[in-house]
Amino acid sequence: MKKRVLIILFFLFFLIYLISIACNREVVSYVAKPMLTILLAIYFLNNTKQVARIFRILMSAALFFSCTGDVFLLFEDKGEAFFLAGIGSFLFTHLAYIGFFLKIRYSNYPLPGCQWPFIFLTAAALLLFIFTMLPYLGNMSIPVVIYAIFISLTLLTSMHAFRLKEQTMGWFAVTGAILFIASDTLIAIDHFYHAVPAGDFLVALTYGLAQWGLCTGGLKYLQIRQEYGTRSMRTN
Repeated sequence: MKKRVLIILFFLFFLIYLISIACNREVVSYVAKPMLTILLAIYFLNNTKQVARIFRILMSAALFFSCTGDVFLLFEDKGEAFFLAGIGSFLFTHLAYIGFFLKIRYSNYPLPGCQWPFIFLTAAALLLFIFTMLPYLGNMSIPVVIYAIFISLTLLTSMHAFRLKEQTMGWFAVTGAILFIASDTLIAIDHFYHAVPAGDFLVALTYGLAQWGLCTGGLKYLQIRQEYGTRSMRTN
């Protein structure tokens, strides 16, 4: 029951956050947005007490750095330093997500096969973003390009962590990674190029769903693995 309450609270705060963005209530969003990753972290940890510690550490790190990045980006209008700090925090977020999904992949036997068409498509999308945005990035070119590479790796590692035909929970993570890219692409366009209509709301919507998808995909895999391990122990 407690675990169900946590995810209900997540979606409640997510709704509050979206409403605060739509109604231009910044003070409310300052509270609601960080609560999203805090609640997801508590939810994940409460549901993975019996799994290997490394999974818990990596997911907790991803959500912790997401939370700090959220706080920095709430004040990006106060100066470029806050935006840069936000990018730095989310870079560590993606390093943790990459580690998390690599750990799943190399504990998930038989190993999922490489999806070469998807790899090439992701690389093409990354290059398109870089060459389209590069003229507008100015002195932020290097940080943004590095960040774009790492968020692409989050997508690729989530895609290759699961045998998606049979482990359909992996689609939560893959969709979450795609939505994360969509959210950050909207931020980049809005910040460096031109204002996106309803941009703040679309960023909030895709970001919240992205974090939920990444967390849920990994959690569902670990729960099934945990249940299988428990049954094996009972059988033996």
